[in-house]
Amino acid sequence: MSRRPRGTRPAIVVATLLTAGLALGGCSAGTVTNTDTVVSQAAGARGAVGAMVLLDMSIDSGPAETVPSGVEVPLRGTIVNEGAEPDRLVSVSSPYAVGFRQEGAPVVPGENAVRILGAEPGPAGPVDPANRGLTASMRVVLTGVTQQLRAGPTYAVTFTFERAGAVTIPMIVVGSGPSEG
Repeated sequence: MSRRPRGTRPAIVVATLLTAGLALGGCSAGTVTNTDTVVSQAAGARGAVGAMVLLDMSIDSGPAETVPSGVEVPLRGTIVNEGAEPDRLVSVSSPYAVGFRQEGAPVVPGENAVRILGAEPGPAGPVDPANRGLTASMRVVLTGVTQQLRAGPTYAVTFTFERAGAVTIPMIVVGSGPSEG
């Protein structure tokens, strides 16, 4: 009785290659645990409530990379009102600050935007209502920071609007210099 030479079975080859691919792909899984807490440092956070959209929001530490406890720190970003009616920013709060101070245009006109200046110098004020789409500006400062804020983790900041309501955004610290303390 003669035996037939066995060739490689295509199904076994395919199964072996798929298993090897899955095993090798799994080697890189889990290098950062709890990835839901890692936030990109490339841009600020985003949030929305009602017609109000907050874009590129961050804690602006100015020339430092950290914010020491007990100081004031400005926020930076843009508030866009996608609705037809104006809305007013009535409060900003955080578990990491005692209060807030606001200068400039607290009302965001309908179908318009207000830029939050951060640490950059310059006046804050309203836009001419006849120039739709042009950005007004405001300065929003968290007062009495309760602990040192560092680049990397996120810090919850809640924005409350008169019409739209409240939205809490996990914000990062963005600075341009060395760490303090």
